[in-house]
Amino acid sequence: MRHRLVLAVLMALVGCVGPVRAQDPDRPTGPAERTLEQVLLDLETRGLRIVFSRHVVRPEMMVEEVPAAGNLRTLLEELLAAHGLAAIDGPDGVVVVVPATADDPEAEPEPAPTPVIVDEVVVTPSRMTLLRTEPTSRLGLSRDEILALPHLGEDFFRALTLLPGTLSNDVTAEFHVRGGRRDETQILLDGQELYDAYHLKEQDNAVSVVATATLSSAELTTGGFSAEYGDRMGGVLDMTTITPGGKPRYRIGLGSVSARLGGGGHFDEDRGSWLAGLRRGTTDYVARLLGDEDPRFWDGYVKLDYRLGGRSILRLNALGSGDELDFEKRVDGEINRLLTEYDSTYLWLTHQQVIGSDLVIDTAVSTTSIERDRRALELEDDVSFELRDLRDLDVLGLRQDWRLRLDRGHHMTWGWRWRDFDTAYDYRSTRAFDNPLALIRHDSPEGTNEFQERFEEHQESAYLTDRLQLSNRLTAELGLRFDRHSQTDESHLTPRLNLAWALDEYSVVRLAWGRYHQSQRPYELQVEDGDTSFQPVERSEHRVLGLERLAPGVGRRSPTSIRVELYQRLVKNPRRRYENLYEPINSFPELEPDRVAVVADRARAEGVEIFVRGGWGERITWWANYTWSATEDRVDGRWQPRLFDQPHSLNLDFDWRVTDRWRVNVAWRYHTGWPTTSIGVANDPDETGEPVFAPVLGPVNGERLPDYHRLDLRASRRWTLGATELSFYLDVQNLYDRENPGGFDIQIDPDEGTLESDTEAWPGLLPSLGVTVEF
Repeated sequence: MRHRLVLAVLMALVGCVGPVRAQDPDRPTGPAERTLEQVLLDLETRGLRIVFSRHVVRPEMMVEEVPAAGNLRTLLEELLAAHGLAAIDGPDGVVVVVPATADDPEAEPEPAPTPVIVDEVVVTPSRMTLLRTEPTSRLGLSRDEILALPHLGEDFFRALTLLPGTLSNDVTAEFHVRGGRRDETQILLDGQELYDAYHLKEQDNAVSVVATATLSSAELTTGGFSAEYGDRMGGVLDMTTITPGGKPRYRIGLGSVSARLGGGGHFDEDRGSWLAGLRRGTTDYVARLLGDEDPRFWDGYVKLDYRLGGRSILRLNALGSGDELDFEKRVDGEINRLLTEYDSTYLWLTHQQVIGSDLVIDTAVSTTSIERDRRALELEDDVSFELRDLRDLDVLGLRQDWRLRLDRGHHMTWGWRWRDFDTAYDYRSTRAFDNPLALIRHDSPEGTNEFQERFEEHQESAYLTDRLQLSNRLTAELGLRFDRHSQTDESHLTPRLNLAWALDEYSVVRLAWGRYHQSQRPYELQVEDGDTSFQPVERSEHRVLGLERLAPGVGRRSPTSIRVELYQRLVKNPRRRYENLYEPINSFPELEPDRVAVVADRARAEGVEIFVRGGWGERITWWANYTWSATEDRVDGRWQPRLFDQPHSLNLDFDWRVTDRWRVNVAWRYHTGWPTTSIGVANDPDETGEPVFAPVLGPVNGERLPDYHRLDLRASRRWTLGATELSFYLDVQNLYDRENPGGFDIQIDPDEGTLESDTEAWPGLLPSLGVTVEF
């Protein structure tokens, strides 16, 4: 019934107006013509690296017939000339699309500043824009460059942690942005927010639900994002999927993490296109990390695009995923039993309308259903617990975005969002510890936690941005956002400002300032830790100052791109959170003896990020990023580092295209050891004089683990056999098998009062491989 309601509402909206966010440049067209955007993207997939703005390559620009030029660059120039455009050479072999000289069509276009400043850079299928503070810069990594990075399996999320501003541990695919909690990053797929974007939750969200093969582009924003994005205050990962053109092509892949089947193509004489992908998790990787456990997971994605008329597009997206784990172990009377099941379904329908040459309207309706079932039983000498955790989430959403070009240097965007959350909890846990360490818990070592409740929340938001080119070198964007949250009965206005100033043709300075808010949504209530009431909306402020500089290449050296960013993020009322002090990974962290509450009245994150990229000839590229940072909470009048604070981090990457088919990438990571808390044992005799041993904690996060470093390698090979392509990769994490400590397994002998501490290290040498056939 909910899906039928969604479709009915959307069709009514389509009849009234037309739709939202010009999402992906790959749009289906009529049988005899295609958009210039789509043709340019096809050239990109054939090896020509192109960057352009949607306000230069406009949606109404159509190509009735592709010229017959043999050379890709010549073909590009012929296509652009027909629309009064031209191509100039940018950095690192990139071709930039610009307006041709108006007075003399035959004249060479004027050079543009190499760090191209445009109103909106279209990230083509092989491009990724990173660390964006509006307006967007051109310092980024292509799709091929991102996928060439060493990362476990083919999980795009894992490749992100080599980039400045992000960090994670060795197990999870989830990541922190500039020291914030993981839930502070908004994850978007084709405009739809993903509320649960990961598989293998009992293994710390080890795999994302987004198959890399379906993606055409992504933008990761780590600070100063525009007013279009809201209700998350850390960062935004905005991903766009492929819109295939031409004859159907299919893909079959098998790797250490998953088996994959997918494809895409067009239908109805190019009026429509389809994309589909299905993944089934394999257990090689999980068995390497977890031993006896055997989790299973799957996900599937479908997208259908159809052109209703010359400038009207209807798009249907569906994403589903599921996880199961059924594990039991009995040894010498001890029992460990885990039974978990997760299911999620996203369905969203988008209509896009281009009106004239200056207005694009997107409208979308969505429905989401997420179910969670966790059950566990553990009976051991020093601990026993039993758990039942059932949760259901249903979300109904509507959104609309308008993008208007007033003139060449003046653009406005505005829109609104409405979401209805319906969440049900049925939680019960009992625990009993015969271990003095449990005395450090934020609650009693023994007891029962039971909670059954249903919550509904309505969220409304609206935003407006006005981007104006004040001069040839200065562009400004002013933004204002309104959010209303019924659960805590709060409303907020958040202003935002972004500036980009081109110092010369090689340098650009960016400034970003803004206020951001984040609510505790109904499904985020931490009932497992005894929290049964919602906390106020968190309030934060971002300040970012950056400089980007391009140094010309010399001889065979490619131009060197340099970016330096200073950032500060202040949180005035951080949410109460719960962490485990010692053990890094737990299937049920709320039932561990070292579970503590962090109640801070303020938080701050600040740092300096330096990113340098260069190359040698056409086959070798390299980049490095260094970050100095501090992430702290103010607790009881004292500033203390967060659990993932790392003052110094350094990532080095070397990419070698050995031949046209062979590629080798080597990456080295280093960061300061993460904080930990010292612990001792005190004897506090009872009334009878019998010794009672209890843990004594030093300053929370007052010490550090040893520094972390590791070397990763990825080698890949491609073969082309007619219309069939075969690719293979071998990935080795931690090549020199470094034993990096992640935490401790701590026990206190209640009779002797001795402290036993065993270091728990992250996985050592970990190879994975995969093969894909596309035909």
